[in-house]
Amino acid sequence: MINLGPIIFGLVFGFVIGSRLRYTEYFTNSSLIVMFIILVLVGCLEGAFPYYTDFSFSTGFIAAAIALVLSKLIFGRKRNTN
Repeated sequence: MINLGPIIFGLVFGFVIGSRLRYTEYFTNSSLIVMFIILVLVGCLEGAFPYYTDFSFSTGFIAAAIALVLSKLIFGRKRNTN
C-alpha cells in the first residue's frame, strides 16, 4: 500500500520552495534539468524510510523534486531588470 503522507508533504514543500526561486544568469531552465536528474539520483540513493516498503526510493524526496521543478517552470518569478 502506498503511503500518501510523505508524497503530499513533498509536493507541498516542493511547490512552496520552487515558487520562491528566482532566475539569475546562473539558474536557468537548463540548470533545472540537471538539478532534477541529481535530485532523482539522490532520492534513489537515499532509499525508503525503514517502515515504508512500497518503493525502494524515497517517495517524499522524489515528490518534492518533481514539484520543485514544475512549480519553478509554472510559477517562477521573472528576472529583475534592476
